[in-house]
Amino acid sequence: MQSDAVATALAVAREQGLDSDDPVVLREAWHVLVHLRPHGIVARVSTTIPYPQGPDPEDVVRELDVAAHAARAGAAVIPPADGLDPGPHRHGGRIVTFWRYVEEQGERDARAAGRRLREIHETLADYDGPLGPAGHPDDLAAMLDALEPSDDVDLLREVAAAAPRVEGQALHGDAHLGNCLPSAAGPLWHDFECACRGAREYDLAALMLRDRAHGGYPPAREALAAYGGHDDELVDALLPLYAAWVYASMLIALPRRADLADTPFRERLDWLRANAFRGSA
Repeated sequence: MQSDAVATALAVAREQGLDSDDPVVLREAWHVLVHLRPHGIVARVSTTIPYPQGPDPEDVVRELDVAAHAARAGAAVIPPADGLDPGPHRHGGRIVTFWRYVEEQGERDARAAGRRLREIHETLADYDGPLGPAGHPDDLAAMLDALEPSDDVDLLREVAAAAPRVEGQALHGDAHLGNCLPSAAGPLWHDFECACRGAREYDLAALMLRDRAHGGYPPAREALAAYGGHDDELVDALLPLYAAWVYASMLIALPRRADLADTPFRERLDWLRANAFRGSA
């Protein structure tokens, strides 16, 4: 998959007048990120794994539009590339977008990350593009339908059905600290491919899942404190909804993601089973 994605990235870059003689894959999880060295440009190349075993390729189109909106307003995000058309470009059944390369540098400042997440929410408050609801119910249902029936699949269906649906604004959609890059300019949020619409507390639930379900994570608590005013009870209520979507994504990906093999997945599902219906996560 990597070689095909790299070839696609290079072909589209050449169409835009950019040649790279030293491309390197930065990450391959869902879609593929390719640094087009020696240029400060990263190509995101959509997967060819059919939906719902893989993500919807159109995710990268939505990501570009939402992140560009935030970047234009001055939010602390990794911006689309300048100097060439960032896309989306369609080539050989894939979708390619181009982003500015930002080097990871130093330690992530969790409190600054929390403040900057609030700034992103402020800049996205007037985003009016089409976005699905928080929790991605259609994607979740499609993934669960594609899995073999089990108690775990039933649990995720029940959690999603019981979760509150709260109207709101455009959100990052997957706002854990792993999606916030430490850089010379401070923490920069990225990976908006799961952008959705709902209460801001859904993003805060994403921020806090590792702390609540995975044995404690002080940086997330620091980020939440720095974020400022929010509804703690709503964060707790939305945690199971976010967790159900994440865990369904992991279940569908396990057969092809060696990096997930060591994930303590049973413990996470046990946490969800024990906490989802308490009224407080």
